[in-house]
Amino acid sequence: MKTKLPLKSLIKISCCFSVAVSLFLLLSVFIQEGDLYTSLIKCMFFLALLGLICLLNIGLLVVCSDEKSPTISKCTKWFYFASFVMSAVVIILIYWIGQYFTYQGFIEKQEAFKVRGNVVYLYLSLQGFFINGIVLLLLNFIIVQDFNNQVQLENSRLIAARSQAANELLLQQIHPHFLFNALNILKSLIKRSPDKAEDYLLRLSDFLRVSISGNKSGIASLNDELKLCADYLEMQKVRFGEALSFNLDIQEKESPGMVLPVFSLQPLLENVIKHNELTDAAPLNINIKQNGNWISVTNNIQLKSNLEHSTGSGLANLAERYNLLSGDEIDIRDDGFTFSVTLKILKHEDCNYRR
Repeated sequence: MKTKLPLKSLIKISCCFSVAVSLFLLLSVFIQEGDLYTSLIKCMFFLALLGLICLLNIGLLVVCSDEKSPTISKCTKWFYFASFVMSAVVIILIYWIGQYFTYQGFIEKQEAFKVRGNVVYLYLSLQGFFINGIVLLLLNFIIVQDFNNQVQLENSRLIAARSQAANELLLQQIHPHFLFNALNILKSLIKRSPDKAEDYLLRLSDFLRVSISGNKSGIASLNDELKLCADYLEMQKVRFGEALSFNLDIQEKESPGMVLPVFSLQPLLENVIKHNELTDAAPLNINIKQNGNWISVTNNIQLKSNLEHSTGSGLANLAERYNLLSGDEIDIRDDGFTFSVTLKILKHEDCNYRR
């Protein structure tokens, strides 16, 4: 699953965190010293320190994080090196600014550090490292929470898409009209050609078995999808005769580990037959072709004069299921003469496979 950094959440929560901690410091210093002006100065300097460290770390994340896994734990060692060096530079810079304002008389001189000489910079650096560690934990928590929310949302969308696909398949594949035509064809074949009738019955039974069987994973092997398409097209070939021609140009007959969303190809074939004219004089040509890791369904366009009502939800549902499983998009092309839908063949381990 491709993810992006939740920049808005990171910036918003980091700012709120910086302000909340700074206000707590203001209250604490005021209670101890009773000087509101001094408390405000310390609060402002700490707010600047914490805010800068948060924002600079977010900037480093944008540059260094991996899009597929943007959590801080997956960042390289150079990110951590840059982050902690940056925190040391920021806290020393804030210290120098405070010293400058003190010398100029804008700020009353505060009690000096107990450490002397250059050791003060080591002391400040260690403070910066500690603050930076807390900031990194906060940012990582925000990213992980956002990632978990995305996973839950996509799980919900995928479950809804699967349910919708299952309902559509029940309406399309076991539609009374489909069964009526299939049984009529089977009846005529029994009289004319018992051998063809037996073959047709086997294809019909395999087709119906797959149609009504549950598939909780949402994916099917490439071979199973092609077998389903072949059965469907052979049955339609018996019905339409020479008015329908098809070709399966598949490079690899055995493709272990190669998968597609379940019922991704057959609904495309059904839509082609549903929306186009089929005559012996102008046959409908369907080509299923594999080209490397891509498979396409292409047909010549000869739309029916009286098109059946279609909501277009079938193709949209397939596109959503495909995107949820792989993060990729399907390619739809229509040049006025041919219509094609192309899908990338997925590897099982690359799918967002969730039960």
